[in-house]
Amino acid sequence: MQRILTEHEMPQAGRTGKSTMAEPLTQLEANRLRQSLGTKLASEAKSRGVAADPIRKQYIFTIFLSRIFQDSDAPWVLLGGNALLIRTGGGRFTLDVDLARETPWTSTDDALSELRQLSSRPHHGDPFEFELYSMTIQREADPYGYGTETAKVKARALLGGREFESFSIDLTTRRHLDAPVDHVPLKPIIDHETLKDLPSIPTIPIEHHLADKICALYERHGRDGHEASTRYRDLADIVRIVAAIPFDAARLTTVLGREAARRQLTLPNKVHAPSEDWVVGFPRSAAGFAEYPREYWDLNAAVTFCSTCLDEILNAERTTGTWDPARLSWQ
Repeated sequence: MQRILTEHEMPQAGRTGKSTMAEPLTQLEANRLRQSLGTKLASEAKSRGVAADPIRKQYIFTIFLSRIFQDSDAPWVLLGGNALLIRTGGGRFTLDVDLARETPWTSTDDALSELRQLSSRPHHGDPFEFELYSMTIQREADPYGYGTETAKVKARALLGGREFESFSIDLTTRRHLDAPVDHVPLKPIIDHETLKDLPSIPTIPIEHHLADKICALYERHGRDGHEASTRYRDLADIVRIVAAIPFDAARLTTVLGREAARRQLTLPNKVHAPSEDWVVGFPRSAAGFAEYPREYWDLNAAVTFCSTCLDEILNAERTTGTWDPARLSWQ
């Protein structure tokens, strides 16, 4: 069941979620900043060979997350593609922000009010205002026991009273962590005064992120449960993790076992493509993934690369040690 709250139905306190600027920009200053930021972000996108829109969004996400996590005791954790992006520093750009509350909220209205308050505090005097103006509530239980209530919030960042960028925020009450969160430093997408002294962001442990991707790769879908996944990004994300991020074998083994049990899933004993359709479908999609290594566009190359690391985990030959992405070996 879904229920959509419009701006007029939102809690009255902090309805627009606007920040209070000590020294607001004049319209001329705002216009000049908008132009200079646009030029810098477009130049960064061109140098990376990606579209400008995800770079603009990543810039605004960094500003937004800097506000939310100014204080180390903020009760939220970053999930999803942005959690992976801030670890790797590139690729896997997303169009929304995924946040989980560490403890259950009393209501979605309270959660939204809390986010409005947190996002209204400029980080080192950044000149933006954030409006969180529409919320869709989902109360259907998911199949994996992670919780029954989620919400999607529509938001926009304003500069000088005009929209600079819009985005959405996915909220959840679920917390399925059996280890402390990781605190990962935010990385500036461009060199700019608004992105100085960025905080570290609490994110789900990388082993949880990797386990979720592995399980998603082998889940079956459709009415009869026989349709293989076509989420090609999951394999690409596994490649990115194996190539760049250390992780613990024991923790990954534990989380994989739990996730597979919750999803009623039997994992393979080695990495392989979910179906024959991937032979054509994966390379075609991989060619369009931002900053994804060309040498792993080929399905067999991507699978072989991941197998070097993960086959030992899947076949239970390895239950201890740390993956070293620099050496591409277990230590």
